[in-house]
Amino acid sequence: VKAKKDKMIRKKEKEPWERTDNLMNSVPTIDELEQIVTDADIENVLDQILGSSGGPIIRRFKPEPLWLWRCWYGTVLYNSSKGAIINMIWTTVVCLSLGKIAPQPGSDTSIRSILMALPTSDQNHPLISHLKVLEKVWSLLISFSTFLLTFFVGQAYGLWRDFYGIGRSIQGRLNDINLLVATHAARSPVTRKKGSHKRKHDDLHQYINNSQHTPEALRLCEKVSSNLKAYHILMWASNARRFRMLLTNRGLHHMVQRGIISKEEKYTLDTLVELPKTMKHLVFLEWIAMDCQKGLREGTLIGNAGFEHLLLDKICMLRGTVGSIGDKLDGRMPLAYAHFVQILVDTLVYTAPFAQYSTLGPLGCILSVGILTIFYSGLLDLAKVFLDPLDNEDYCQGSVYMDIGVLIRESNAASKRWIHGASKY
Repeated sequence: VKAKKDKMIRKKEKEPWERTDNLMNSVPTIDELEQIVTDADIENVLDQILGSSGGPIIRRFKPEPLWLWRCWYGTVLYNSSKGAIINMIWTTVVCLSLGKIAPQPGSDTSIRSILMALPTSDQNHPLISHLKVLEKVWSLLISFSTFLLTFFVGQAYGLWRDFYGIGRSIQGRLNDINLLVATHAARSPVTRKKGSHKRKHDDLHQYINNSQHTPEALRLCEKVSSNLKAYHILMWASNARRFRMLLTNRGLHHMVQRGIISKEEKYTLDTLVELPKTMKHLVFLEWIAMDCQKGLREGTLIGNAGFEHLLLDKICMLRGTVGSIGDKLDGRMPLAYAHFVQILVDTLVYTAPFAQYSTLGPLGCILSVGILTIFYSGLLDLAKVFLDPLDNEDYCQGSVYMDIGVLIRESNAASKRWIHGASKY
């Protein structure tokens, strides 16, 4: 009950990007966000990304048919029901008009009589003869629409799966860097009790195992982990509308207050005026590479040229994986392709009352158009949602929502895990 109330409250409150006058741009600029976001908005976003608890990245489901039938919010039925009702009203108007133009032999033209009429219209009427021709064309159109729409949805879902894989791959590269730094950081020597020269399995207390990171190495591990955390947050803020407000001056100020970045780091970011705000996260990646190279020179990190090559390779792989996010969004689907599929599905749905009138009758047409809207227009809406994996356009509420905050929180927990896991050996 509480979750439903919270959902209703969120639906009444406008999101920051809904307060802008630039309705043509689904992702507002940072300058626009500077004017419209509040401190409460920023704190709410930070609450979603901080912490170490994961959670479901997408809505989970149970395979039982009855459970799936009971689902409503965020489903195709939920998002296409309004369109189905509108199209059924349109079909009712069409059927009433056709019933008056070509009435049933021996029947009156009242609304009730027209709607309750059976599909036995006067086949000799010129209008009905033309509708019969349209029905043949429409039968070919529905076959073509079924094939093309199914293929279109498959391509859109492939993009969505690619984005999910990119998010997990970024997590993997972050874990690789933390693992390599934590396991190759300098350690203090093992101390043993006097007289214990050989390990005895029956008396493990013969050894005092206190090999741990040196203070300098521990500081390096924590610095690399902190910079990776800031990089991960600002990277998603540069790509996802939901977190974009963190790139504003107030957003960075709140990140300083929360301990995500330091005052010195914020000052350095502010001085890099030639670097776009959506690219500021790359600075943290460069700092990580330079800190690791400095650690190798000073002995804080223990490793040869092969280790250095592997570490830098992981950093470059992380940069390349992150760079593919913008590439995927820029080329997600050509306009001509999406436009053609939209016109095809709309033509199929809106010509259905005329094509099916002589065969199904008024009531059959109304029911048929409602079903076609749910399954064809609904499937097209689902494809559009797949083409917006970061929810930057918010086309259908709650349909296929990928919670980026879960990825960030999981990475935050993993960064501490690697340091603690290698703290003693």
